Amino acid sequence: MTAALALTDSARLVASWRAGVLSLPEDHIPCPGMIWREAGANGRDGVWYHVRKAMLGFLDEWGESAADLGWGAEQLFGVHRLAAAVRSDSTGALVTVFPRRVVAMCEREITLERRGSIQTFRGLTNPADSVPIWLFGK
Repeated sequence: MTAALALTDSARLVASWRAGVLSLPEDHIPCPGMIWREAGANGRDGVWYHVRKAMLGFLDEWGESAADLGWGAEQLFGVHRLAAAVRSDSTGALVTVFPRRVVAMCEREITLERRGSIQTFRGLTNPADSVPIWLFGK
């Protein structure tokens, strides 16, 4: 086996998350409870496109660390299996109405920032009903 093929368990997990995020459409929201467009100074801006892009950025910067710390797909990318992102108790840290960037992470919490506003995610309160967003409706 060559070194290029010898992926760690964390790298394989992150690769599966990336495949899931990449399977989501860029041009429309994949589930209820999110917004597609936001009014801005130059008209309306596609918010979902930027949320998806932020998810991929998280995987580049924090993905293997998240896997090593024990974070799972539902904790990061989860939505309620029936109500999607409408149910915040089943919604993962990166499934947000507006894109946020991760600024800190440990085993129990993820700190996200958007325009100077800090939000701390401490896990799902209803994990049993959560599925990764790419599995919603399937």
